[in-house]
Amino acid sequence: MKTIQISIAILVLFIVSAGAQTRLNLGGGYFGHTLTHPGAVMEFELERSFSEQVSLPVRIDLGAYVHPRSHSGLFLDVNAGFRQYFKSGLFVEEGIGAGILQTWLHSDQVYEVGDDGTVSETSRINPPDFMPSLTLGLGVNLTRDSGKRNLIWLRPKVYWQVPYKTTSTYNFALQVGFTHTL
Repeated sequence: MKTIQISIAILVLFIVSAGAQTRLNLGGGYFGHTLTHPGAVMEFELERSFSEQVSLPVRIDLGAYVHPRSHSGLFLDVNAGFRQYFKSGLFVEEGIGAGILQTWLHSDQVYEVGDDGTVSETSRINPPDFMPSLTLGLGVNLTRDSGKRNLIWLRPKVYWQVPYKTTSTYNFALQVGFTHTL
């Protein structure tokens, strides 16, 4: 069994590295938690191109947002996906990701009720949440005839908070930004 796993891993590495050109990209932009609550995202991306039109980007996103009168969040997630470029300069992309989301409440004091009915003050910092996500993207390559790409993108994103209190919940986000090849 171990031999099969090692063989598959070597085959995948060979396929991924064969004929691929690698680009290192850096970008950033607006991150709108539930579309309208402001935030920012910074991305570091490794893009492996297999042709002029097809690439497989792996991206690390670091971001934060503020939900006024409720909470703030800080997240770090890793996304892997597929990007298709068109001759017009447009591109579409999709990706799946996993990360961690840390939130804290906007309140001077937070209380909890114990099992015996006693009320006590507790921390404003929530436990970290697991953050799986799905992202779609649409964008424009402003420098399509150059090796160094400048991309403008719009990425709707759905992400889950697991666990959120005692269950899981999903959130929508909108990312709008710019990416530059280093």
